[in-house]
Amino acid sequence: MGWLRTCALELARPLLWLDVGATLARVLVGVALATALGWVLGLALGRNARLWRVAEPLVDFLRAIPPVLAFPVCLVLFGYTEQARVAAIVFGTTGIVLLHVANGVARAPSARRDTARLAGLRGLALVWRVDVFEALPALFLGLRLALTAGLVIAVVSEMLVGAEHGLGARALDALIAYRSDLLGLVVLLAGGTGFALSALVAAVERRVVHWQR
Repeated sequence: MGWLRTCALELARPLLWLDVGATLARVLVGVALATALGWVLGLALGRNARLWRVAEPLVDFLRAIPPVLAFPVCLVLFGYTEQARVAAIVFGTTGIVLLHVANGVARAPSARRDTARLAGLRGLALVWRVDVFEALPALFLGLRLALTAGLVIAVVSEMLVGAEHGLGARALDALIAYRSDLLGLVVLLAGGTGFALSALVAAVERRVVHWQR
């Protein structure tokens, strides 16, 4: 009961919700940029099987670099700013979206593209009418994974460099003050935020990718 009372008191304070909003904003901005970049590159690479075979090992190599190690590089490039944290999220999540989109396009039945060409579709019309729809299911799956990874990167970056607001900053304060009650609440809020984001994307996916029900 004591922990529940403490949680209720902390949740009643605006500071904790400001932390949730700060972390959520970083995740949304970073993953949005990563999705745009991964979507364009994934479509371009996935449509060319030979090019994708060459590029896939490089994408896997970049994805294997821990974003925690890339974060200091972002600090050198952008300084101790919000741009550095967002850049770390973009670095850590672009490969996830790119890999899923490119594989979704590359593994699509070639007969569909051939049929579209016979119908007179070429260039951007072919991409829009065929490749985009082939990639949509993979895009939503990659987006859900990217949001989870982006949340992890955001929280860790907030803990590494003293952010004024954010769930990572609040968790670090709880560790320093030996407040396990506050730390547990931050963990629950982080998990709830990730769950809510994933559920929202899944709900949109069910409406957009209706042909795969």
